[in-house]
Amino acid sequence: MKKLVVLLALVVFASCSSDDDSGNAISTEFEEIKTTLPQGEWMISKLIDGEEDNTMAFESFKFTFNEDGTVVAKNDLFTENGTWVYDNSSSSSEELVLQFGQTTPFDEINDDWDIISVSNIKVELSDISGGDGEIELLTFTKL
Repeated sequence: MKKLVVLLALVVFASCSSDDDSGNAISTEFEEIKTTLPQGEWMISKLIDGEEDNTMAFESFKFTFNEDGTVVAKNDLFTENGTWVYDNSSSSSEELVLQFGQTTPFDEINDDWDIISVSNIKVELSDISGGDGEIELLTFTKL
């Protein structure tokens, strides 16, 4: 009986691993963003940088996210091309990486945005500003 207990204890001990740390797990909770964004046109319904509301700067733009990772922001007078990618390589969060040129106001949304929520009609994102630590919020709403 004693040998059985020792054998059982060894099996349990051997099955424990030092890399069972859940902090190293890669999350895919928001992976549907890859199929949700390319479905139709989107608008920015919220862009808050700390205490400053920058939503109005994008009120006339419609965003089209393409499956090939490109995004086009367009209004009646102007078109801005950029790229987007879903990134889950960070152990702390899943991100939507947006890259446009340095043209105003698009330089405001060039960032690695943490994904808060994804639905068929709304994508909510946040970021902590590197300069002053303020929270930035970005929401895309489907048109």
